[in-house]
Amino acid sequence: MPDPDETAPETTPETTPETAAEPQNPEAPAGERPGRARSAALVGLRVVAGTVGLLASAAIIGAVGLLPLPSHRIAVPTVTVSPDPADQVRVCPGALLRLGDETGQNANTPSSLGAPSMTRGGIGAAVTSQRLERSDAGTGLGSSAPDVLTLPPAAGATLAGAQSQAADASDYTGFAAATCAEPSGSIWLVGGSTAVGRSTLLTLANPSAVDATVAITILSSSGPVTAPGMSGIVVKAGEQRVLPLAGFAPDVDTPVVHVVSRGGQVVAALQQSIVRGLDAGGVDLAGAAGDPSTHLVIPGVRVFDAIGVNKASGLPDWDDVASAVRVAVPGSRSAKVQVDLVPQDSSSDGSSFEMDVSSGQVSELALDSATHTDSGAVSIPDGIYTVIIEADQPVVAGVRVSTAEDPATHGATATSDTTAPPSDFAWFAPSPVLNGDTAVAIAPGPAPMLSVVNPTKSAATVTLDVPAGGASRTLDIPAGDSASIAVEPDTVYLLKNAKGMVAAVSYAGDAQLAHYGVSSAGPVSGPIVIRP
Repeated sequence: MPDPDETAPETTPETTPETAAEPQNPEAPAGERPGRARSAALVGLRVVAGTVGLLASAAIIGAVGLLPLPSHRIAVPTVTVSPDPADQVRVCPGALLRLGDETGQNANTPSSLGAPSMTRGGIGAAVTSQRLERSDAGTGLGSSAPDVLTLPPAAGATLAGAQSQAADASDYTGFAAATCAEPSGSIWLVGGSTAVGRSTLLTLANPSAVDATVAITILSSSGPVTAPGMSGIVVKAGEQRVLPLAGFAPDVDTPVVHVVSRGGQVVAALQQSIVRGLDAGGVDLAGAAGDPSTHLVIPGVRVFDAIGVNKASGLPDWDDVASAVRVAVPGSRSAKVQVDLVPQDSSSDGSSFEMDVSSGQVSELALDSATHTDSGAVSIPDGIYTVIIEADQPVVAGVRVSTAEDPATHGATATSDTTAPPSDFAWFAPSPVLNGDTAVAIAPGPAPMLSVVNPTKSAATVTLDVPAGGASRTLDIPAGDSASIAVEPDTVYLLKNAKGMVAAVSYAGDAQLAHYGVSSAGPVSGPIVIRP
């Protein structure tokens, strides 16, 4: 048995079985536990190691951020498609029309007043002609139907066409001429009236192979006109629609019409006729007036028989015989407009005046607001004028001029002051700036004149060639000036060196007046880049 005096050594609280095996630190202060010191050291080492690791990671990330990132470029496949050159297409408006027939029956059905005389030609290629197949007036494929002119694409090729017609009916007299115009999806028309004794027809011709859906906007002196049926008007391919303007805007004496087409593009025109009491007062075809602009030029404004017009202005219901300018502001801001009447004859006096036009409205003022006769008519001497319109907002505009026979001037038997003389009127629209050599068609009519305005800062010389033969003629036009030259009816000319010029054709005779602008071919589509 063991000796009681030889028992195991006593274990103190500081000497546990775990610590008993650890060597003691002789320099440790009294009472400090060696295990806690070791734990503190381990924690310190871990903190230091963690800090170093974080710093190293940050350094690595920073270094990676400074390295250039790899880039991968993939070429996007593209295809450039050059469309086949398109034919040049122009459409002539067709015959003068009336609602009903000579007996007064079928008052809601349009019918033709005969057939117009046509002048058409292509330079650089052969032109083809095809009448529209259908018309509200029943003229489809006949000589009274709108004529579609087509010129195949060729370098330097240019196309022109024009028509004219003298009306001779109990309620339709006068002379009308019009150019054959390119189809468009947006057309502004300035002219017409639906006041008592004034009739205006809107014609829409679709020469394309696609049906067109048309919407029309009508502005008046009191603002936009609201009426049912002004949108969703379908003009089928190869069809002419005839719409009385009074069906949308009755008793409006200063309409301006905007035609917008979706699908097929169309050609639009306004045909206005006047009857004062029992006396026919003229007929006219008003074509496109161009897009809204702050600068408009109307060349070749022809004043003829001004004395007869002054005498006629004193008759009842002849208020609209005076020459006037009509301006509309399509935008949302009102416009300040300046109108300059510039005579081609330097010995004549011009005039200039200003007018304020409210947004969405139409204003009409006498063309020469400074000079009046005792009867109140505008006194503008016979001659050829240029009307220049400047505005601080885009506007559309047109000029109306009338002619009336003066018995004393023309050797006719004197008439009483209450007898209406034979008369006519015409709407003169702004012409576009020409983009190069341009074909000009001269329809048959009285004393046709070609007027050219040079709006540039340099003098210009244009040449008038007759491709079918004949001597060329030149026209010298000083900078900012105009010049006119007599041309032969039923002839197609080539106007050369015409880039930057503005031109128009006018006619004037006894109770006959007409006008239409000259335009170059529209821009041809360029290459198209297709990306996936």
